[in-house]
Amino acid sequence: MAVKLNIGYVATAIPPYYSNEYKVREKSETDLKKLLDNFDVNFIPFHKTIFSKEDSIEAEKFFKNKIDFLLLQTSSCSAGEQLYPLCNITDKMGIWAVPDIETEGDVKLHSLVSTSHFLAMIKKVLSDKKITTKWFYNYADTEEFKSKFSITIRSLVALKKMQHTKIGLVGGISPGFDNMEVDQSKIKKNLGITIEESTIKDLVHIAKGFDQKTIDSEIQKIKSAASSISVSNEDSFNKVTRVYFALKKMKEDNNWDSLAVQCWSQFQNLYGIAPCMAYSWMGSEDGVAVSCEGDVQGSMSMLLLNYISNAEKSSTLLDLATFDKKADAVQMWHCGVSPRHFANEDGIKWVDHTTLGRKTEKKYGVAGDQVFAPQETTTTYISNNGERILVLNSSIFEHTNKGFDGTRGWFRNIHLNRKKISSENLVNTLNIVGHEHHYAVGQGDYSKELIEFAAWNNLKLIEEIPLVDYLSPMEH
Repeated sequence: MAVKLNIGYVATAIPPYYSNEYKVREKSETDLKKLLDNFDVNFIPFHKTIFSKEDSIEAEKFFKNKIDFLLLQTSSCSAGEQLYPLCNITDKMGIWAVPDIETEGDVKLHSLVSTSHFLAMIKKVLSDKKITTKWFYNYADTEEFKSKFSITIRSLVALKKMQHTKIGLVGGISPGFDNMEVDQSKIKKNLGITIEESTIKDLVHIAKGFDQKTIDSEIQKIKSAASSISVSNEDSFNKVTRVYFALKKMKEDNNWDSLAVQCWSQFQNLYGIAPCMAYSWMGSEDGVAVSCEGDVQGSMSMLLLNYISNAEKSSTLLDLATFDKKADAVQMWHCGVSPRHFANEDGIKWVDHTTLGRKTEKKYGVAGDQVFAPQETTTTYISNNGERILVLNSSIFEHTNKGFDGTRGWFRNIHLNRKKISSENLVNTLNIVGHEHHYAVGQGDYSKELIEFAAWNNLKLIEEIPLVDYLSPMEH
């Protein structure tokens, strides 16, 4: 996606203090630029330190309609009147204090007190503007600042990209999954995301049109990536690989950023396959999020993890299949769609689908079978048409129980909103709030960024509801 976050930087001060003498703005600008070179953003600094209201008005005109986030540094003690024009620029601001270099004698900067002053004005005097703020401390070359500011950049980059996202919904939701129906107008209003629809029939038509040499070449790559293959019908590889290329073509032709695709029952009726391998391969080889069962919010959530982590390989979509009270862990599972980069040393196996066609003589391929490698993870799900978000971070571990056939792993040391929660209370919480039963899971811990993303976008966090053996008013 070509959309870039635009970050503005200004420094305020008043003449009796020593911002100019210490060159606070100049050094900060240099160090900020160095830090932001690590991100795909546009950095737009104001060319001088603001010493008056007139300077602030000049800065307002300079930044108007150019930036998404304004970082305002009180490079020394500053005047309240300087703040008002700067608060007309954007509704997302960082207020930044720096420490005095000398800690005794005459105060030379007095930056922190003006940061507190400005924040109080924004929250009280200017409350009608509904400006969301985050405050920062220390110089831009310190780990304290870099760590805190990097979280902000990752969350705001993801926020802007989500606001310009298009998701392709192909085939609608799977039969009976009415809890995953969405109101597209509300999602557009809450997150800016556009949803465009197509059909499985159209996808299959595109799939049938590819040259066989192209398909055969990709099949060789797909097969060579597997540790073993046990698929009943060899033609399934041909068909599912065609589905993979059809998904890629639909994404490219429509400029979709991710896809939500029904995986049953239309694919079985129209094409005689399980498409799981195609979704998995899109995630591992192209870094594209494809949610199964037509789950639009699942696709949004996967994409959010991809944006925040800036990973080249996609997150995945799972169910919470069961929990183990003794190990205080949950098993996250799906029937074969997870990309192969999640796998442990045993790798991914290409198999027949574990449930489709079960108890009949009919087998459907191709699906994946893998156990996830031990690793740190982030789990999220945007729900209620973009009004609510689940934020979990946890660790995948090697359980003695291999789990259900499919793509799966055991997750423990679970934190909800970065607070420890038991597996039993997690399941209770999700059941009580009516969670949609899907979970986007990404590699690495980006829970701080997700919580901040929620704050910038005014999303509600799912809060813990402890398990009790009686019906509580909390459950209504």
